[in-house]
Amino acid sequence: MKDLANSVLEKIKDYRNSDGIQITVESILKWAEQFGKDAEFMLTEINHILPQTYIPLEIARNWIKSHIETMLSDSKYGSITEFLSETEFLDMQPIGKSQNVILELVDEVLVAEYQHSFKDYVTFPKTNFVYFDDVLASGGTIGGQVIDWLKLKNDGRNENHLRISKDEFRLSIHLFCLHTWGHSFQKIRISKTFSQALERKIKWYRNFEIQNHIKFHGEELNIAIPVKDQPNNAKTYLANLNAQKYEDYAYRPDNIPAKESFFSSPENRVKYEGILLQKGLLIIDMIQGPVSPNIRPLGFINPNYKTYGLGTHFFTWRNIPNNAPLALWWEVPGHDWHPLFPARRRN
Repeated sequence: MKDLANSVLEKIKDYRNSDGIQITVESILKWAEQFGKDAEFMLTEINHILPQTYIPLEIARNWIKSHIETMLSDSKYGSITEFLSETEFLDMQPIGKSQNVILELVDEVLVAEYQHSFKDYVTFPKTNFVYFDDVLASGGTIGGQVIDWLKLKNDGRNENHLRISKDEFRLSIHLFCLHTWGHSFQKIRISKTFSQALERKIKWYRNFEIQNHIKFHGEELNIAIPVKDQPNNAKTYLANLNAQKYEDYAYRPDNIPAKESFFSSPENRVKYEGILLQKGLLIIDMIQGPVSPNIRPLGFINPNYKTYGLGTHFFTWRNIPNNAPLALWWEVPGHDWHPLFPARRRN
């Protein structure tokens, strides 16, 4: 157990260091011991998953560098100064949110690799617009902000979506991680708001893809989504949810994915997902008073969706998303639960 905890720590040791958080072997063991007889199993499986899903700060910098290189190549700019002169990095989120942090890293990488800061070029007229963020899950935030920007008159004349349609402007969206289900929603949303032709002009880039659309052929389903054979308490919980949409997305068909490459084995996947579901239900039972309808045992999700949660397994050096299973991050005074990843939350 201690060796496993050390291995886990080695993978996530820079998690929230800038906030003064220092994960220890003891804190990892305390998290694991909450699973009783399954403690060693949970440590073993999370140790297998983390190399695929945890992004240290140094990897994030390398990923940003790859995005910059791709933009320079795809847009055929002759120099970094030409690129920065024409490019605006959209800053649309409140201070303290992920976009602000990533844009600071973008500037660090630009200075380190090219000896230029995009902040020195903000007054130049722009034709190339770049939206950076860490994760698109359901995509509500990103989709809403992109649509709002497309409706703006950036230069006081035509709206941005018209300028893009005429190839006067370009817009690209750059992410560390993209969920295919949420991405499909946002592509449809943009198409319905404007046109399919406009949606096709917007370029999407990602370093890591969470393939979680049950209805797409060949999806890896590299998330936690249980099979239908669950104990009665789980079935009763789902049946009692005041939600109407996507109940057919609540369970993973036994034959999907066709080949297991995310978890250590198909059998261990079923066991791991079932344990997370039960512990998530236990955590929800700890909540005193009304439970917010978007809180689900496998992570937050749109309250209208009749599922157990999004089940996201993608973590960065700065935070864990709230659409990850509750058993990985839940921490509330008075609740008897110790998280693996202490989360940064506004409330």
